[in-house]
Amino acid sequence: MEIVLFWIIGAVIWAAIKGVFNSSSEEGEFSNNSESGNKFAIKVTKGLPQKDTGIKVDCFNVEMIGMISHPTDDRAKIILILQDITDNENENDGGAPIVSANQAFAETGSRVFNVERSCDTSPTHYFPDWARFISVPLDFIIPPHKGQRKLKFLLCVCDADTTTDTGGINDTSKIHHISIKTMNFNFKEPGYMDELTNRDKVEDLTIKLGMCMAASDGNLHQAELNTIKSWAKNITILLEDDKAKERNKHFSSFLKSAAIAAKAKTISLSKLTKEFNDVASKSQKYTAMQLLLDISGADGTLSNEEDVFINKIAKTTGINLSTFKEMKNKIIANVDNIDLSEKPSEESFGITEDMDDPEKCKVLRKEYTKWNGQTNHKDTKKKKRAKEMVKIIANLRKQYNC
Repeated sequence: MEIVLFWIIGAVIWAAIKGVFNSSSEEGEFSNNSESGNKFAIKVTKGLPQKDTGIKVDCFNVEMIGMISHPTDDRAKIILILQDITDNENENDGGAPIVSANQAFAETGSRVFNVERSCDTSPTHYFPDWARFISVPLDFIIPPHKGQRKLKFLLCVCDADTTTDTGGINDTSKIHHISIKTMNFNFKEPGYMDELTNRDKVEDLTIKLGMCMAASDGNLHQAELNTIKSWAKNITILLEDDKAKERNKHFSSFLKSAAIAAKAKTISLSKLTKEFNDVASKSQKYTAMQLLLDISGADGTLSNEEDVFINKIAKTTGINLSTFKEMKNKIIANVDNIDLSEKPSEESFGITEDMDDPEKCKVLRKEYTKWNGQTNHKDTKKKKRAKEMVKIIANLRKQYNC
């Protein structure tokens, strides 16, 4: 689950990404009337890209100008590489690779950032004006560490058969033009090296959150405890034998102490969530939320207390609430009972405090249509659940005069 969710971080859909590549291939007309001084150059700006990209989040917008000529071939490959040079004594030295949160901006079969585009060329081809190469959403860029980072953008015009490996070009003799730009980047999430360093701590904090979730309705059901135990056990499956033995031994005692503390309500939820958010990466946050959702449905009932708890945690982690809503809907569709003794949280349906009434009505209409379409489901449990959700949403729509 963690690996799958890692690739869906961010708010940009694939159609928008595809549009970037399509539109970029149409921009910046080539010229073959080469003149002296048309040196290949890169420009990088931070902010919203042009409207025709379909992207509505801040990006690093990469443009190019000048020579993309090749002495012998009629095709070339333009490659964008990103490196973290924050800790370099010399900026000219190679830096640490940047990881991409979306495969569209990564090397094939790897998480390392890479963007490539083939183009026509000749001994005299060049861009006379600035042309957009790519807009990279900031949310897709993951450096090795959290905090203020210095990124190096390398845009290279190479032979058509040039390949990259872990953020570097295998044969530098294939590079015919190169331009470099450095940019400052404040990365607020833990980096990929931080994630490795903090993994054990994040796992323990996730278990504590799970125990607090299980105890939120005043009871610790065995089915909920079994869900947490199973999650902890699955963590160790891919570890080497010595490490697996060590972690299993740790979990054996940690699960017991966390359960006792959660039941006695001696765990400060505010301190726990702050500590978790300080060290957990985005993908680890999604993994934790999936565990909380699994716990919420383990005893067959989604209580009001559990609903409030899980929505609060989702909001504090900063994950995409639309993605969380879809994750939650899958759990809701399969539980036996929903506790309707109190008003359900509006956040369950994607409604946020900053929305006005017309916006809330729009969301509720979509949710009503979705659940109403399942009221004739062949699965009796899902059919029952859909009817309950339709009733809840209908009451909310009345509240907002939808």
